[in-house]
Order: sequence, then structure tokens, then C-alpha cells
Amino acid sequence: MESSLPMNTEALREYYEQLPNEYGFASQCKMTLLGDIRGKRVLDIDCRRGKGVIKLSDYVGPKGFVVGVDPSPTWIEVALSFREDAWRRNGLPCNNMDFRVAYPEDLAAAGLGDGAFDLVFANSSINVDYCPEAVLCEVFRVLRPGGVLVFDGVVAQGERDESVVAQARALGNAVQAALSRAAFEDMALSAGFDPPEYYEESFVRAETGYLDGFEVPVAPTDEDVRFVKTTARVYKPRR
Repeated sequence: MESSLPMNTEALREYYEQLPNEYGFASQCKMTLLGDIRGKRVLDIDCRRGKGVIKLSDYVGPKGFVVGVDPSPTWIEVALSFREDAWRRNGLPCNNMDFRVAYPEDLAAAGLGDGAFDLVFANSSINVDYCPEAVLCEVFRVLRPGGVLVFDGVVAQGERDESVVAQARALGNAVQAALSRAAFEDMALSAGFDPPEYYEESFVRAETGYLDGFEVPVAPTDEDVRFVKTTARVYKPRR
């Protein structure tokens, strides 16, 4: 399914340039993978400086390939500077990774074609992306039939106050900006995916940052909501 939401490139640029993106929960690099991915073609969206891609490079091995995309040209430049040393340290016979500047809502602009990947990895940064619905539609497009999105992120347990979510997004707080579980599931189904399968869940505080004990700004709220760190596998149907 292609996104029915046309993306304005200038609006995307302005949004991502002002988005706070350091030290928050989305900066963590857990890369929770469920099963063997050797030989797979993998995409990491919002890859930042490429640490997750480097891990995935080791996991997929010499017959696999990993692409990392991020809206920040500066971060992609840093990631590319790590690449040559990284594949050698992973003990590979040649490079098996690439990095490209791309908004997650417009992966086609980076030359990523339909059905190009077996697996797409995404963390809780989706919660603060410009348009999470468009991101999921683009992920669906670039996955092959039967491919899987691994969402290693946060969903909310309880009804969300949209004004609080908007404030949290402006702060770059990927925990407090989380979609409710129901909204995440509806968005995935609308994009064409099967219902998500959840694993390894635990509660996380809204102020949790990139390291244990590090806290980030939160929006004031009296919401009755809890935030759940989850790993979800979301399959693209084979049909």
C-alpha cells in the first residue's frame, strides 16, 4: 500500500531540523531481534549515527545487506565514516551496509524500491516522526510479501490526551508521545499489515532517557496512562 498522505518536502525538512533528538529513549540501541536473520536484507529507519546498522551487519553476515536511513545528513556522514572499519571488525569479506539520507515518510526519495527488504527495524522514534501513519505505509511498501517490521518501541496503555501527545512530540519525548496500543494496531492494519505480535514487555516512565537514571523533559499532564516498552513483530501478508 502506498501512503495516501502526500508529503511536503519543505515541511518535512523544517520538522526534522527542529526536532530534539539527543538523549531521549529513542537514542537507545537495543536492536531486539527475534530469530536468525542471516542472509536477510534489512532496513533500519531513523538509524541516527549507524550503531544499530553495524550490529545488524554482523547479524546478517556476508550474504545479507543492511541499509540505514536518517533525516540528518550530519548523522549519515558520521555513519558512513564508521562503515569501512565496522565491516572489517565484524569479520566480513566485504562491506554489507549502506547509509542514506531519507525522511522515513518518503523512502522512495532514497531509491528504496517496492518489496526490497525482508525486515525493517524501527524503534520508538516512530512516535515522534512527522507522520507515523505515512511511515508505516512506506515500511509496508518496501517490505516483500511475508516480510516483517520489528518495532522495538513504546505504546501507551490507556487513552491519550492529544494536546499532551503534541507537547511530548515537540519535546522529542518518544515515550510520552507514544500511540495507544489500539491506535498503533489500527494504524498498522490500515497500512495493510497483519495484527502485531508483542514480546518482552515492561513498563517505562515517561521521563526515561537514553541511559538508566537519565531523565528528559516531559509535558505536564494528569493523564491516567502507563507506557509499555515492547517488541512487536508486524507481518506483511504473503498474499
